[in-house]
Amino acid sequence: MKKIIFLSLFAGVIAFASCDPKEDDTKSQIKVLTADQIEADVKVENINGKNVNKVIISNHTPLPSQISNGVNNVAASYAELLLFNTGESTITIYGLNPDGTEISKDYKVTVDEMYYDVPKEYAILTGGTSKTWTWDTELNGGAWGNFGYRGDTGENFALNGSGTWWSCPPSDLSGQLNHSSSGIATGEEDPNAYMVWSLNGTKIETFTPSGQLVRQGKFSLDNYGTMIEDWSVGTLSTTAESILFPWKINSGGYAPTDFQVILLDENKMVLTYIDDPANAGGWSEATFWRFKAK
Repeated sequence: MKKIIFLSLFAGVIAFASCDPKEDDTKSQIKVLTADQIEADVKVENINGKNVNKVIISNHTPLPSQISNGVNNVAASYAELLLFNTGESTITIYGLNPDGTEISKDYKVTVDEMYYDVPKEYAILTGGTSKTWTWDTELNGGAWGNFGYRGDTGENFALNGSGTWWSCPPSDLSGQLNHSSSGIATGEEDPNAYMVWSLNGTKIETFTPSGQLVRQGKFSLDNYGTMIEDWSVGTLSTTAESILFPWKINSGGYAPTDFQVILLDENKMVLTYIDDPANAGGWSEATFWRFKAK
């Protein structure tokens, strides 16, 4: 996924250069480099003797480049990027060689103190690096099902299940494959199936209990500020079919990409989906997912 995104960023640059003989001459003079030959200055901002969550990068590599903190990507030779957690973080510099090969080099940095405001949800979801989430069956014994949309407050739904119509235990999801896109069991229909959410690349990887990869995708908090008073605390976006059993109930296999977040803390995640939430009527059928940190 990263390679596709990276190449697309520079496709226009390369296409333009190939149309200009002068640019072709310049391009032919650029050597093919290895990852070890990437040269950059990566410095963490220091305030009052402590490294804070801002890094300044100057890339001296003579190639089209991209700089990434795992969440944000900048196609430039200079960037100032914020970091999302204390402790160790990774800055990655990508370069695109004249022959089309991609190289990359990681730079490790350490943050002592969060000085600049960043969405705390990145750290909650990923633990700062990667974090494992699994089905949460502690309420009503189920973790996926349907409910009456906004039949009560979001808090009461998240904590007490108020408004729930039907709650399916993970072990019974194998009998609900008519709601999936393939109709085939994948191994996620198990209480011990799990997901790994990673900050670097904003990745979601879904696994069977034995550790077999079921699917992978990405998440975004770009629209997290979209919420509904007394109901949701934010909006979580993913690529389609990223989370455990990612399908809307009674939809014939539709996988939402924007979820209303009803609860998100270090231990619990409650997501819901309904079409056109701003205009949906009360008690309309909606889908929920309940997860807990593993």
